[in-house]
Parts: sequence; structure tokens; C-alpha cells
Amino acid sequence: MLPRRLVVSATLPLALALTAAPRPADACQYANCQSDGAVQKPGAFAFSLPFKAGEKVRVLSGYGPNAGSSLHCRASDSQCANDWHALDLVLPDHPNFGKGQPVLAAAAGTVLDAGWGTSGWAAYGQRVYIQHDYNGDGHKYISMYAHLDSVSVSKGQKIAKGQALGTLGQSCNQAQSCGNFATPHLHFALHRDSGFGGSGSGGSYGGRAVLPEPIDGYSGLLKGQDLISKNGDEEPPPPPKICEPIPPAEIILADDGPCLTLGGKPENWSHGDGLGGHAAYTPQDVPSPDYAEAGLWLFKFEQAGNYDLWVYSPAAPPNRTGAATYKISYGGGQADKVLVDQAANADTWVHLGTWPFDQGVDHWIRLGDNYEPGHQGKNVVVDDLRIAPAAPCLCDQPGATESQPCGDGGEQLRTCDGCQWSDWSPCSIGTTGGDDTTTDPTTTGPTTTGETTTSGGGTGDSGSGTGDATTTGASAGPTTGDPDTSASGGLSATATATATAGFGEPDPDVGCTCRSGGPTPLAGLGVLILLGLRRRRPA
Repeated sequence: MLPRRLVVSATLPLALALTAAPRPADACQYANCQSDGAVQKPGAFAFSLPFKAGEKVRVLSGYGPNAGSSLHCRASDSQCANDWHALDLVLPDHPNFGKGQPVLAAAAGTVLDAGWGTSGWAAYGQRVYIQHDYNGDGHKYISMYAHLDSVSVSKGQKIAKGQALGTLGQSCNQAQSCGNFATPHLHFALHRDSGFGGSGSGGSYGGRAVLPEPIDGYSGLLKGQDLISKNGDEEPPPPPKICEPIPPAEIILADDGPCLTLGGKPENWSHGDGLGGHAAYTPQDVPSPDYAEAGLWLFKFEQAGNYDLWVYSPAAPPNRTGAATYKISYGGGQADKVLVDQAANADTWVHLGTWPFDQGVDHWIRLGDNYEPGHQGKNVVVDDLRIAPAAPCLCDQPGATESQPCGDGGEQLRTCDGCQWSDWSPCSIGTTGGDDTTTDPTTTGPTTTGETTTSGGGTGDSGSGTGDATTTGASAGPTTGDPDTSASGGLSATATATATAGFGEPDPDVGCTCRSGGPTPLAGLGVLILLGLRRRRPA
């Protein structure tokens, strides 16, 4: 907002201000040089710096007569140019302050006049005036572009925002160079409800000086300040997307939301139906572990803890891969990889697993276009991500077992994966005359259901796996935490097996505090031996 003194109405009626003849030039030089009566540009009036997008623009002279130019004077004089809020602008990245570089329309409108100023307006040299289309507040706005080296538009011409009007120069008084100033620059101002015409070829006078802010997102402009023009953009730049911290509650991060970006070349991504009506996919055409295109979720947690992750696997995208590589950062910079068979999971949530996340630091999940052997050319699909606090652990000893009686003298077992119990094994009933028939408890339950990745040499020992991070039985090792760095360790058996299985809905009992593998083969063998001994005891 302007200070109160800047928005006091002039006492002279507006009709008189618009019809009175302009004061002679010598009377307009320094008299009544004050900012009283200036007004603020409406926020809805999209107004840009008069140079192409990306140009660095320097404020050579700012607002008022003490910010570099004594001619930046008056705000509501009825017979003079009200240029208190004019700006002298240069382009510091170009030779000779940008002389000869294009000057663009700050907003759409119609050219009131273009060419050389004469008589009392001659000091502006070659100039262009545009009356703008904006009338959202019932007022008329006119912008001026003075001291041009050349002019490329004509009176009455309709002008689009960002259209070239001429080139930056130092013209004045019918000459291409001016003894009044040594530095080529653009004199740029915005007036409200000004008259137009007057002595010679005329100019914009009376009305009100307009503070032209915000302009391309900038406010409070000062002499010497550097700005970046956004003129020529199709639309004003949208506000930046902000991924809000993840709360300690279930949440879905949409694939078109602020937490996900699609990296690489946009033309390499296709879009189709998915959860919420959209999903993105791209061919797997880079050998693992490198990638070119990737979907990257980047987020923070409000509260540290263990969280379950699911990804949605839609059916609509064609030629879906059987090995989509999700890489997940967690726990102070570690990273795990999980392979998901998107071809086998259609229109369902796939459980990636459970990880410990820190509070207030960046975590990420990456799904790249890298392929595993046998999957080159398949499409990897990016859709929504689901996050929820994990259920508390029910056991903490990997490989521990529990038994219970069942049937007619039978027994069944379940095994701890370091956090949750497996499902009970089928009931095993011994016989009295020969070999017993038993079911291996380690082959049942959710920790191995749907397991498709079996290579890599993981032994299931906590923290000692030697295989790739996508194999079972090995725990993850620390990495640098960078999204491009491959993990050196692997997932727990529970996380990998569950992710590969792709449950349709999350198991409310699944959670993990301890990231340990399942029971080792020796532990399983010991359980079977103990069972055999128990069954062979005399009745």
C-alpha cells in the first residue's frame, strides 16, 4: 500500500485536468515536484518489465527527483507529465547499456502515438504511448517508452503484451544522442486518467502518476536494483508449488501434485488413465542403475517414525514393466531399492514396505526409466503415492517362532520377521509308524507370498546381505543420500516380498521398527528338528 499522503485526491476536478491545455515546457520543469496524489497499480492489472523474458534489467534512476533523475517529478499536476514514479532502465548484460535492444509492450493495448516528440515534449526523443486494455477499476491507464533509438509501431495499432515497440536508445530533441544525459536508457512510466495531446505532437499529461508495482513479482524498486524480466511469458508465472510436510496420518500424494516432479525431457513422457484419472509413463530404455527420465517424490515429515509406503499401479497404460525400480531414501541418508511387477498388478495399491523417516529433513522416492535384464522397452508407470504411519511392532527377534496346538493333536507355527508375526502355518499332525508329513513354516505367510526376486545371495541375516539391493534377505547399507546414488545393500525379506506381491489393500498389522531379515536357513532347520523330536517322544 502507498503511504496515506500518496493517495490524497487532487482538489482540481478531473474533468478540468483532462481538458485543460498543457502548461508550457519551462513551467513544468521543477514546479510542484511532489508525490501527493500518486496511485497504486491495481493488483489484477498484469504489467511486466518492457524487455524480453530472462533479461537482467537495472534501475538506473528510481522514483522521485532524488533517485537519479530530477525529471522524475510530480504526481497529480493537471497540466504536466506526472512522472514521479517513472523509471530509467538499462540492460547491464549488453554493450552500451543495451542500446539497440528490443523494448516491449508492458501490457496489451492501442498505440496513442509513436515517433518523435516536439515542442514541450521533445526532450523525450522518440517515444511510444500505449493506452492499455485493462479497465477493471473503471480508470484509463497509459504507459510511455521514451528516448528510443528506433520505433517499430504506428499510431492506432493494436499491440499485444510483449510485442516489440522499438529499441532502447538515448534520443531527445530530434537527435539520436542527447547532451542532457550520457547513458542510453529507457524512460518508462505509467499514468492513470491522463490527457493526451497538447503542444506539438503531444504527450500524456495530467491525471495521476502510478506506482507500477508489483511488476513481474517485484515491489519496492530502488535505484541500482537488478530485476529479471518475465515479459513475453504466455501467462504470469504461477506461484511456486509447495509440498507440505507429511503429517502423522494417512495421506495420498497425487502424481500431479506439488510433491512429484517428472524429470528428463517432457516429450519422453506419455499420459494416460490412472488413479484420479491420470498417470504418466515412459519406456525403460536405460540399463540399470543409470536413468534419464524419472518420477521423483520429494517431501518432509512433521514427525519422525516408521511409515508404510504404497504406490498405485494402474491397468490402463500399455506394455507395463514387470520390474519397476523404486529407490527410497530414509534414516539419515540410507537408500533401498524395491522391484514392483507393474504388469501383474492392475488398478491396485502395491505395498513397498516400511521405513524409518526423520523429522524435517528431505526424503525422496525415485522411479526411473532404468531396466533390469529382460525388461528393456517396457513402460514404467508413475501414479499416486500413499503414506501412513506403521502399526507398532509385535515382535523384535528375527527368526523367533511361536507354536500352538491345532486339530487333533497337531501343531502350527508362526515366525517373527523382526517386527511382525507371519501367518500361522498349516496344521501339522505327526504319525506313529514312519516319516512325519510337515509343512515348512518359512514358505507360508505374507513374508514370502508372491516373491519373485530370488537371486543375489541374501542369507536373511540381519545387516549382512551380500546381494544387490533388489534381492531378498539383505539389509540396506548407508549411501550418500543422493537420489542418483545406488544403494549398496538390500531390503528386508518382508519389505521385498510384500512389495513384489502387491497387496490390494494394506494390512493394518504390518509395521516395522527393526529393519532385519527373516529367519536364516539354519534357524528354520533347527525348528524342524525340534518339531521332529517332539513328535517322536513316547506317548
